Amino acid sequence: MEQAMILVVEDDLRLREVLGEQLTALGHRVSTAASAEAAVQMLEVIQPDLILTDVHMGAMSGIELCARVKSDPRSQLIPVIVLTARADRDARVAGLRAGADDFFAKPVDSLELRTRVAALLRVKFLLDQLERAEGVIATLGLTIEARDPYTGGHCERLARYAAALGRTLQVDEPTQKALWLGGFLHDLGKIAIPDRVLLKPGRLDASERASMQTHPVLGVDLVQGLRTLDRVRPIIRHHHERWDGSGYPDGLRAEAIPLGARIMAVVDVYDALRTARSYKPALPRAEAVAILLRETEAGAWDPRIAHAFLEMLPELEGAGPAAPDSNGAPMCADQGRTAVSRPGGGS
Repeated sequence: MEQAMILVVEDDLRLREVLGEQLTALGHRVSTAASAEAAVQMLEVIQPDLILTDVHMGAMSGIELCARVKSDPRSQLIPVIVLTARADRDARVAGLRAGADDFFAKPVDSLELRTRVAALLRVKFLLDQLERAEGVIATLGLTIEARDPYTGGHCERLARYAAALGRTLQVDEPTQKALWLGGFLHDLGKIAIPDRVLLKPGRLDASERASMQTHPVLGVDLVQGLRTLDRVRPIIRHHHERWDGSGYPDGLRAEAIPLGARIMAVVDVYDALRTARSYKPALPRAEAVAILLRETEAGAWDPRIAHAFLEMLPELEGAGPAAPDSNGAPMCADQGRTAVSRPGGGS
């Protein structure tokens, strides 16, 4: 494990020095701050592996610092240890509410410090490894776009749209993360679809359509052994299911379709309508919205999700009416191929 960077936040100079010396002796790099306010400023320029903070430090408490760290996506995975008086139960309860990972009673025992810091740093190391793996996975999803000159940006937009829609619908944080990853990985199975099918201009014949419709199952097979994608696999498999049961691969209907897949289906078809391909232009927002509403009324999409998406659309796309540039706006090869020819999009 690499040498860890630990930020010590303590207004007592003597205790700050003692903690710094002990942690340095354990082989860690140490930065110190005399106040929570100073720590906030430091976190704009450094990314520590662990934060050790006192509770009572003037205008901003260590509990408030912890809450701020845990509410910021850039720092929420950093373990925070709160120093408290041994009998200060209120501070411990407040720390738990703020997201603290552990507590030390003052005065700090050196053996306890070494053991608990080592345990939390192991967890942080594993989380960092997981994040790096997820970055590689997302990059793998982008390889699908690289095969088709019309698909640049589609995955990133779907990841952003789906995660934002999940927040609007108040899904939990693990589901929001699954939606973000699902944006990159929903069409992963297309890596196994021949170019003559994936890149064919115009309509697919029956055998080509059958081949295209295997991509959700193929995508799930490709990530079957990755536990970190347990919540993403249902999105990959079911994002072409329809509310009325006419989708694929399993013909699920209504709430039998996993929520994440229903969210992905709505943002996927909208992006298909709004972007250009060799056989169709990008539709203006008003026309795309009208089609999405019409398809929802016809039973293709979950009405609650479709209407929530359309309500937040001005914020996602901006207020201007212009359609995306045809050079920078992709669509799914299967979704866009039929989105303008019959209700329901997809293929």
